[in-house]
Amino acid sequence: MRKLFLIIFLSSCFHINAQELEPEFEAMGTNLWLSSYNKFRIGDKLYWAGEMHYRRIGSSTTPYVDRMAQIYNRHGLNYVVSPNFNFTVGGVFRLNFTPQPSNPEYDPLYVEPRIWHQYLFVLPFPRFMLYNRIRIEHRWKRGSRTTQDEFKFGNRWRYNFYMKIPINNDQLKPGTFYVSPSMELIMQSGKNVVGSFVEDLRLYGNVGYIASPRVSSSLGLMYTTGQNLNDPTLYRRRLIVRLSTYISLDFRKEEQQIPTIKLSD
Repeated sequence: MRKLFLIIFLSSCFHINAQELEPEFEAMGTNLWLSSYNKFRIGDKLYWAGEMHYRRIGSSTTPYVDRMAQIYNRHGLNYVVSPNFNFTVGGVFRLNFTPQPSNPEYDPLYVEPRIWHQYLFVLPFPRFMLYNRIRIEHRWKRGSRTTQDEFKFGNRWRYNFYMKIPINNDQLKPGTFYVSPSMELIMQSGKNVVGSFVEDLRLYGNVGYIASPRVSSSLGLMYTTGQNLNDPTLYRRRLIVRLSTYISLDFRKEEQQIPTIKLSD
């Protein structure tokens, strides 16, 4: 009989804990992300990678573009080991804008520096390209309050799987429209991360156009969800419109230049 009561008690506790851990979802947020991805060739296998990002966040009255969210630059040296593998190492300087512009307790602008390295595996097929990207970021992050928040060190662990599939041609070449489905999982770790390990899950689809061997662009919609840092049971949700340009330039001597489309990222 005692064993029966113990089983019932433990089952009741488990049921209560399971109820307490049921996820809750915030109202859907909206963002606009404008990005420029640039590759500058400085050697046979060496590139300078530079990214510029301009991001706005929406409100219930003005979706997507209500106020500034972030501006940041990501730079690094990219080394192409082979046509199927390359890696990049560099730094990030990110500027975060206050979530409450009219509140003097919040900094109007504060920085978030990072060190990053990524490893890109490219699988070419006759009609499309498939990519597996692993990116690791070491960051110093703080909140937006003027006096209460201090920098805390943490890590982000990112895995991105995506494809590029031509629409109007049999290969990815100038004059081609393409579709690019993508899935990225972003995990986080650090002293201030307790239970909220899933920072973001990103599901993204876009349509792109290759204008020339050096220039292409894309437009798409991304859905994201992830755990709140202070409450692991609370998940935020966002719809993000993304407009991106991709520019590849060759800074070597003219006789060394090879007019090819960069398909590695």
